[in-house]
Amino acid sequence: MTCVHCGKLLPAGSRRDRAYCDNKCRGLASYYRRKAGVPPPPRWQHPALTSDSLALRSASAHAEQLGEANGWSPSLVRCAMDGLTAVLEHRPPGKPVKLTEIRTRIPRHASSFRVAEVLADLDLPEDDSASSIRSCIDDRTGELPAGFAGDVRAWLLVLLDGDRRAKPRSRTCLYVYFGCVRPLLENWATTRDHLREITAADVTAALSPLRGWQRRNAIAALRSLFRFAKKRGLIFANPTTRLRTEDIPRSLLPMTDDGLDMPNRRITIAGHGQRLGELPHQTLLAWLDQRRATWPKTPTGTS
Repeated sequence: MTCVHCGKLLPAGSRRDRAYCDNKCRGLASYYRRKAGVPPPPRWQHPALTSDSLALRSASAHAEQLGEANGWSPSLVRCAMDGLTAVLEHRPPGKPVKLTEIRTRIPRHASSFRVAEVLADLDLPEDDSASSIRSCIDDRTGELPAGFAGDVRAWLLVLLDGDRRAKPRSRTCLYVYFGCVRPLLENWATTRDHLREITAADVTAALSPLRGWQRRNAIAALRSLFRFAKKRGLIFANPTTRLRTEDIPRSLLPMTDDGLDMPNRRITIAGHGQRLGELPHQTLLAWLDQRRATWPKTPTGTS
């Protein structure tokens, strides 16, 4: 790409909508344009907005509307359109897009969540995550020692699908639970051959180095695994029956006036500023109204 005013090459890695070398060229171009009475050039548009694909044009236009309604930055909208281009440009009209395809095909700088959000409003996504996670369960449990693999796979599938007494658990829950028990099982496999050989002393020893949420999550995962094994008759006794978890104090960040800029609809969290969308903006306004009504003497400089 070259500068519109002087014709020099723009620096490598420049934004696609960049037209000038620097502010000097932009200012000179604007001066000579006004002097000659020439109207300003049209603003840069993402190629997806003028694509030959009707599905891509519609989705990109909806991404602009969604971004404006929710306070997305221009960069976030452009990245969403990049992701939409990757999955829709050569797709026949009306053909659904699988969620796994969204996660694997879009560029790394694009947000799969935002792309899926745009497509969801157009009724285009097809949730094939169940088959994908089943394949993942088979692959991951296949790496476990032979004496544990089959039972752990059956446990994870029950978490995924649920049964007569339990509802299905989220994919995040499966990842967390398996991530907690996997290192413990691999360690036990050096001296044990099956879940039925694990004792309460083994569980206590394995949990002793863990602290805080790491310990709490590991206990929850082990309880779930051994309860399942007990119900299915895979073990004689549940070694996690007497496990107890301690309460973990939560650390909450207080809401302060320094983090809010209501006139400009900005919020600063942990030093990072971002624009407030319509929903959080209205929520904060309601919170400020309640604060004024409850504590009338409280300073309210943010409103």
